[in-house]
Amino acid sequence: MHHQHFHLLAPLPHRGLSRQRGPAVHDGQRAPGLARGADPAAGGADLAGAGGNASYRSIGALNQVRFRHWFVAKLYMTTHPGRLLLCLTLGLWLTTAWVLSVAERQTVNATGHLSDTLWLIPITFLTIGYGDVVPSTMWGKIVCLCTGVMGVCCTALLVAVVARKLEFNKAEKHVHNFMMDIQYAKEMKESAARVLQEAWMFYKHTRRKDSRAARRHQRKLLAAIHTFRQVRLKHRKLREQVNSMVDISKMHMILCDLQLGLSSSHQALEKRIDALAGKLDTLTELLSTALGPQQLPEPSQEAT
Repeated sequence: MHHQHFHLLAPLPHRGLSRQRGPAVHDGQRAPGLARGADPAAGGADLAGAGGNASYRSIGALNQVRFRHWFVAKLYMTTHPGRLLLCLTLGLWLTTAWVLSVAERQTVNATGHLSDTLWLIPITFLTIGYGDVVPSTMWGKIVCLCTGVMGVCCTALLVAVVARKLEFNKAEKHVHNFMMDIQYAKEMKESAARVLQEAWMFYKHTRRKDSRAARRHQRKLLAAIHTFRQVRLKHRKLREQVNSMVDISKMHMILCDLQLGLSSSHQALEKRIDALAGKLDTLTELLSTALGPQQLPEPSQEAT
């Protein structure tokens, strides 16, 4: 009887892990919804072991996020993009090569051999297409078409991953913004000096009544003013971007300070409430001890 009960309960952890949609749990843990039909004595252990899984599902339900295969794929694409793309590419390469060799096995061409399909699939996957090996059956052409589409999709994913890896982090952004600030300030000074120089030359040739030189310096003055405005606009945009980044960091620090202050004040309030509760208990005891002897002789007086 004991052995039968053990065999009935043994497949439950494996079945619970295969049907679970949320994050992976450790050994001995199961989803809360899969504990139906289990031993009542093991119910407490199952609920205690599934506490983390239940918390994940609660947070997902509050944010309207379902732990499905698409969420798991996004998670792995965020945490391990290179490993996921490598495994996906190798899996598609071997699978489609075998399928193509099976589809082209009955033909006279050389595409029925696995070595030729292992060469044809990556060439089609990379959208190169030398044309030395081509499929002859309809299913082989469909496999090659799907391989080309999958190659384009994997290339787009690879470009996105590389672009995300090449982005500046927070420290590099601060350094780059500081360098650009210095460069724009220098360009503004140079363009302002050029504006003053061309304005003086235009004024000088205007007083000398040299129309040709005055028009030449007037054009240079307008070009210098235009350059100065462009540099000043770029510098202003950079300052706004830096200020927005600083404002976000300051807001985060302010929120952290507020949260810390609220938690400390909440703890102090709880301590005060506990102290007041203790004082009320002692006061109640003192009142009961003070009023107790006075209320005891009343029944005897009524009896006399």
